[in-house]
Amino acid sequence: MRKRGLKQSSIFKIQTKAGCEGSPPPAGRRRYNMRNLAETCEQIAGTTKKLEKIAIVAGYLKSRPPGEAAVSAVFLSGRAFPVWEETTLQVGGSLLWRTVQELSGKSEQELTAAYRRHGDLGAVAGDVLPARREGRDLSVLEVQVRFRHIAAARGPAPKSALVRELLSQTTPLAAKYIVKIMTGDLRIGLKESLVVRASWKMRRCGCFILWASCSPARRSRRKKR
Repeated sequence: MRKRGLKQSSIFKIQTKAGCEGSPPPAGRRRYNMRNLAETCEQIAGTTKKLEKIAIVAGYLKSRPPGEAAVSAVFLSGRAFPVWEETTLQVGGSLLWRTVQELSGKSEQELTAAYRRHGDLGAVAGDVLPARREGRDLSVLEVQVRFRHIAAARGPAPKSALVRELLSQTTPLAAKYIVKIMTGDLRIGLKESLVVRASWKMRRCGCFILWASCSPARRSRRKKR
């Protein structure tokens, strides 16, 4: 596929050689979790240079197994799910606000003051949520599974319980970007087009993330060929 003609409505898929998709990481490969993706986002936010942003994204994606790289690319585009799935979390800002307030133990006034400082609920979560003292952080793939559970839940009470459970099992920095993904805006100066460009730098065992900019109808026609 040519890189030209990529649109903002791109979808994320994995193109691999036989037997490569889903294969375990090579021996000695560092195990990453959601905190590591959040740290990558902090690095991206720390530079205004597009080429540096692309290099950071490409380096991260190249270090991950194919399936995790694909999910990470979706998250780095500020989405919980690939756009072609048409799946939504259906979690409003008020629910996220109440959850962050409950987990942080902050008063309404304190949380409002934090929001005025940051102007972003994700950054507020990273600021006010308490650090976890034990246990491990969730992986990127585990976070995606939790997102799917939230999307499948019906009604505010079940969704609220699942969001609370998710945020309580991550570090404040990871929670910061989980909330940002849930609200659909990372605010790190990373457009989807830059994530697309970074993906073309990723080459290992014949695997690469493939973005298709065609419509659902066109994809259907391609499957029939």
